[in-house]
Amino acid sequence: MCNNELGEKYNIHQRMGDLSEFTDGDGLDSNPTKDNITIYKQYVQDVLDFSSQYGSDISISYTAYNILGKPSKYPDYGDFPQTFVVRTYGKWWNEAPSRPVPIMPQNFGPIVSQDYIDLSFEVAVFPFSVRIYETYNPGSVVRIWAGDRCGRWKVLWEGAPQAVSTGSRVFRPRIKPINFPTKLIRLEFDQSSLDYYTELDAVLLVGTREPISPDSPLFTSGGGGEYNYRQQSGGGGGGDRESRKVNMTPFHNLVVRDLDRILQTLELDPRTTTPLSLSPPPPSPPPPPAVMNSDVTRCRNGRFSILPDEVVLHILSHLDLLSLYRVSQLNVHLNRLATDPTLYVGVSLRPYWPRVNSACLSGLAQRAPLLQRLDLGWCGNYGTVDVRAFTRLIDECGKLLTHLRLDCCKFVDNVCVERIAQACRNLKELTLRNCSKIDSKGFAHLATISTLERLDLYRTSIETQPLVNILRNSPRLKHINLGSCVKVSSMDEVAQALGEYNLHLISVDFWKTYSLTPVGVRAIARCTKLEEVDFGWCLGVSIPGDCLSLLAASCPGLRKLFMVALRGILDKDLDPFIQNCRRLEQVDLLGVRSISQEVCLRFLSNCPHLRLLDVSFCDHISEADVQEWRLRFPLVSIKRSFQNENYNGILPIAY
Repeated sequence: MCNNELGEKYNIHQRMGDLSEFTDGDGLDSNPTKDNITIYKQYVQDVLDFSSQYGSDISISYTAYNILGKPSKYPDYGDFPQTFVVRTYGKWWNEAPSRPVPIMPQNFGPIVSQDYIDLSFEVAVFPFSVRIYETYNPGSVVRIWAGDRCGRWKVLWEGAPQAVSTGSRVFRPRIKPINFPTKLIRLEFDQSSLDYYTELDAVLLVGTREPISPDSPLFTSGGGGEYNYRQQSGGGGGGDRESRKVNMTPFHNLVVRDLDRILQTLELDPRTTTPLSLSPPPPSPPPPPAVMNSDVTRCRNGRFSILPDEVVLHILSHLDLLSLYRVSQLNVHLNRLATDPTLYVGVSLRPYWPRVNSACLSGLAQRAPLLQRLDLGWCGNYGTVDVRAFTRLIDECGKLLTHLRLDCCKFVDNVCVERIAQACRNLKELTLRNCSKIDSKGFAHLATISTLERLDLYRTSIETQPLVNILRNSPRLKHINLGSCVKVSSMDEVAQALGEYNLHLISVDFWKTYSLTPVGVRAIARCTKLEEVDFGWCLGVSIPGDCLSLLAASCPGLRKLFMVALRGILDKDLDPFIQNCRRLEQVDLLGVRSISQEVCLRFLSNCPHLRLLDVSFCDHISEADVQEWRLRFPLVSIKRSFQNENYNGILPIAY
């Protein structure tokens, strides 16, 4: 893994209108003047946070920390373990049985990010260029933020995900100036339209220690356009990529023209990340008693006063949070309706994560006494939300809560989990992805909740016994994510608990949990309602014996089956799924080296609902096989990745 290396300082001489292209590894060439500017080029020094990674915390392959330092693979194009890869791609996870129901989806704009990574650099600068080295399936970066590690964030750039030709590139969009120096950059990703996993090699931040005028040529010459592109021929993840023209218009240009004027009354500037206020706004003052006749009141309240309240409430239920706040300030009648608690039964604050702070949670408690579903994902990091504010919210609103999503909320600790267990006695869904401050003492409190139906513990520090205790007291459990729970010493014990206490289980994710063996798989087979199972990188299952045959016979309703890197699996281990699980839609066999062309063809021919088949790095599957199958089975997205250094047209190079 590369160590960070602060780029050299470049003394340049600036003259307006006379700037040459700033190229990687070289300074600016221009005619000298009296104005000396020091430009800092620096690669990533540290990774502060991220939402997901393909790799594991006990390995370096495909992990977030591979983004440190200078590029190690660029300009090569292909699938390299030395890069950073997010956990998902495409639409497949959103079409799986484990897909959660969105909460308040109208809060999301036209650009919906799915993952992020926070990067730290050595020197705080006023940036004029951010360069992202993409070495596989580029196009997923949709936002670049600058932060100050105290809760202040500003967007440097945003745009729709891009469908680009196969090839590595340096993505360097023209960014906006900011009014504070930064050494914290957040990248947000929307990989839902990508054909296969996207991979990043490095990120370069270029800037100065002093503020730069927005009119400076550095923002045009330094930015250098959208990207440097190095095209490669050859295969990518699959053959169903669509070529389309992408609208790169920034989101702030898509909103209504008079938004600035409207937001002045909210003290909320869309170009900043002013904390979001959810406190009920003061209504417009009522008219004097002397003029309170029905005609005048109807005039002051507008035409909406003619409609029944139920109709207006139905209309308002389709508005996002900020729009509801604006409507509540128009007049007394709409203030009463727009603050009706029934509009705040389900609230998602994740789209507003840069603006959410402790005061925001206090305002939410006042406005949402009937709150049942709450998504605080990505909120509250870098000290913007404290434990006391969160526990007060849980105390006031927890009684009715059924769904609570706290993905990547770094403030969540043992105290928070204890309060959740005490107050939220009707909780059906709890997601704690990447909540790293909870230890065994905190997880022990969750064993007192008996109503859980969905539990997401991805990349948490839960251990075997607290997890078994939770499962024992969760007879209604339907979905559980244990991916990358590396502190579970015996996943077989966990699987045996699932097979004994959780017979309504629909989906289970064991991704990169290395202690699972055929003993645990046999236990899982008792969960006969299973529709989704992920054994990816569970290397203890590589020599399965009869456990997979038992699973296939016991769980005929399987729709998603991931068995990535189970290298010892043979055709005979897969045939029972073809015979018994006719509803299969997604099958991932990446790295299952010994399987034959024939068994893949049987999947394609005998599973009428199949839509995804990944045969990457299967030694006996050729590119010619895949191309033929894509022609014969056009409704199936057949994936075949490859590694490539100095691409020579030979596919694949197995790892």
